[in-house]
Amino acid sequence: MKLYCCRRCGFAFFNPGLTGNEAFYRQMEHAEYYTPNRPEFPRTLEFAGKKGRRRILDVGCGSGSFLDLAKQAGYETCGIELNGQAAAKARAGGHVVFEQLLHELNLTQTGEAFDLITLFQVLEHLSDPVGVLKQASALLKPGGFISIAVPSVEGIYRLIPFDPHQWPPHHVSRWRRKDFAQLARATDLKLVECGGDILLGSGIGHAWKLHNSLAPVMGRRGYPGGEMLPRIISFVYRKTGLKFIFPRWGYSLYAHFQKT
Repeated sequence: MKLYCCRRCGFAFFNPGLTGNEAFYRQMEHAEYYTPNRPEFPRTLEFAGKKGRRRILDVGCGSGSFLDLAKQAGYETCGIELNGQAAAKARAGGHVVFEQLLHELNLTQTGEAFDLITLFQVLEHLSDPVGVLKQASALLKPGGFISIAVPSVEGIYRLIPFDPHQWPPHHVSRWRRKDFAQLARATDLKLVECGGDILLGSGIGHAWKLHNSLAPVMGRRGYPGGEMLPRIISFVYRKTGLKFIFPRWGYSLYAHFQKT
């Protein structure tokens, strides 16, 4: 499986034809797939609060974990989710959920435009992330925001090169922080803020263990030290405050864009 790289900007991607379809994602329906607690959830609500945004559309909302938090904070919540079972769970939480693609929505259906549209862990699944952000922008109020989060190729995933979640048909692109500026130019949006998640000590141990379980399957050697060495490294990392020296080596990157 070949990973391509743009000669002009360096963005890395796989053949878009390998993108997973609806049947693929239906097979992945389980409780652990839709993570209820992600760093981008409270961070984005804090950002929305500072900007005075009240009406939110969460693209790929899953069973509604982020929308639940937003509703509790007083936001008007809508979502898009193609997985029928997950969409039903989100509706049970009191949210308006559309089971259709973003470009199929119009303001007649939604009632009005949105202040904030979120795409958490979505763009890496898509064959045309630029086109999808343009579609989202069309549903924004003037001055509205788009907030995204994507897996970081610059972070802890470097320790897990064989993680199947980072390969097609699940993920079809690899993201760096510098890619956000190019994404803003391609979509006529303003990049307001971007950064990365903090790497926690527990993440080091998890990545080490996962790699050692996957490497033999690929005919490669795992990392040395058994289970003890990653525990020691994780302990030292936590106790010495290294997360403040390497503050953005976590699992994901985030960015906020504005419709100007």
